[in-house]
Amino acid sequence: MPMRRRLAAVFLALVLAGPAMAQQAQQERADPAWLTADQVRTVLRARGYTEIGGLAREGDSYKVTDATRYGEKVPEIRIDALTGQPREMPPLTERQARSLLQERGYNSVEEMGRDGELIRLRARQGDTPVELRVNARTGALVR
Repeated sequence: MPMRRRLAAVFLALVLAGPAMAQQAQQERADPAWLTADQVRTVLRARGYTEIGGLAREGDSYKVTDATRYGEKVPEIRIDALTGQPREMPPLTERQARSLLQERGYNSVEEMGRDGELIRLRARQGDTPVELRVNARTGALVR
């Protein structure tokens, strides 16, 4: 009888440990929802980044050691591997806001000042003068 109990205990332990070991192996494997390096580059380009270099996967993030955003070199950034969004992103400078507008077809872009996170600019769209604001955190354009 003691031998049967030991075998039953060992069998029970193996049955209970199996799912836990499988779960651990699954957690160590890359999440299939994570973006590929090419997808991260696409997201970054849409957010104004160019000359993206030094892109490497580190855990649940990508690290970018070399990039330019709207004409200015940026410090190292970390990108969420699931969303492609920068974990921390410095606000746009006035020069970057000017470059953003020029890339979108505006010309004669002049800075008018700053209101908190909004950069105020004057520009021309074709022959039409316009006053615009650029959100320094998001890069969103507000008329």
